[in-house]
Amino acid sequence: MPSYSRTPAVQSHLETQVNFMTELARKSYDAIRKLSELNLQLAQQLMEDSANASRQMMSSRDPFQMSSVAFTQLQPVTEHLRGYQRQLMGVLAGAQVELTRTAETHIPDASRSAAAAAEEVARRTAEAGLAYTRAHAGDGSAQQTYGANGARHTPG
Repeated sequence: MPSYSRTPAVQSHLETQVNFMTELARKSYDAIRKLSELNLQLAQQLMEDSANASRQMMSSRDPFQMSSVAFTQLQPVTEHLRGYQRQLMGVLAGAQVELTRTAETHIPDASRSAAAAAEEVARRTAEAGLAYTRAHAGDGSAQQTYGANGARHTPG
């Protein structure tokens, strides 16, 4: 039985696939890193806002002043969340663009290498079948066929 994994076409196709997957992994990692940085930035901002609001509320003398301080602290939190949402959409859109660009770059190469590998495998299979037929031409084993019901029979 021929070994197809050692053919240059199959090796080239496998290398192409590994390069494609490696590039996709890098782009995904970059997007996750940016998303993590964005999440940490939001968490820091919200913690600072919470600490400031707590200090101001603790210094309040009456409940009405405390509720007023709490209400005024909602504005910065809302702005931080809106900014986070905008930046999040930017990170996700950028990741989509990068992944699409990577796919557009690598898929034509992968298609070419897959076609070459398929041609190589088909050629080697045909050669192996022909060699088998020639080697067994005299003993009748190459002339065995399968009928419609799947039973083996030898024409004759």
